[in-house]
Amino acid sequence: MITVDGAARSFGTLEALADVTLTVSDGEFVTLIGRSGCGKSTLLNMIAGLLPPTRGTITIDGTPVTSPRRDVAMVFQQPALLPWRSVEANVLLPAEIFGWNAAAEAAQLLEMTGLAEFRKRRPHELSGGMQQRVALCRALIQKPKVLLMDEPFSALDALTREELAVELQRIHLDLGTTIVFVTHSIQEAVLLADRVAVLSERPGRIREIVKIDIPRPRTFGYNAHLEAVASASARLHSLLH
Repeated sequence: MITVDGAARSFGTLEALADVTLTVSDGEFVTLIGRSGCGKSTLLNMIAGLLPPTRGTITIDGTPVTSPRRDVAMVFQQPALLPWRSVEANVLLPAEIFGWNAAAEAAQLLEMTGLAEFRKRRPHELSGGMQQRVALCRALIQKPKVLLMDEPFSALDALTREELAVELQRIHLDLGTTIVFVTHSIQEAVLLADRVAVLSERPGRIREIVKIDIPRPRTFGYNAHLEAVASASARLHSLLH
């Protein structure tokens, strides 16, 4: 699905990424983790077609990524909702831009994320977690092949962050969308990912890819797989320190 082959990115004399090679399979959930400034968001923006690589190539379904694509959606740290539009209207914005009739899909997504009764509310009437749910629905209305998420829960309180991570896991299981997710949280990476790509300090390189072989659904609480969760978390912790 996604192939990053020897990709590098420089900003003037600053080398942000160097020789990054990564493949993401159809329907896979891959998390990018690393210290601040290691190039995680830069790599995500390159996959999105928002930044060209200085060297190397990036393809999706065998087609080189040279600009943003309709079948790739992105969710950022801030939901960036239009304050004058309702929840439903914010979700439908991409469909309006592309000239699609997606009212039924919007209703289904709002129901899936527990927002159906808030569809006529404005963003300022919602909590931070609910606003990020709206942003997620707005991305999913495109029925993207690839969903890119840049620390979408980092500005939220710990409990809301956990709730949304569990909900995202459920949505991924339901829809089977290919997801690349940037996070600083080891706990979040272990909960969500099929594989975790650990980036080195700048210039960012793939230091190691850790497979998270833990049955789903996963939770942050007590469960039958605590030993496996602890082992994966310890491995990631050692790679980051």
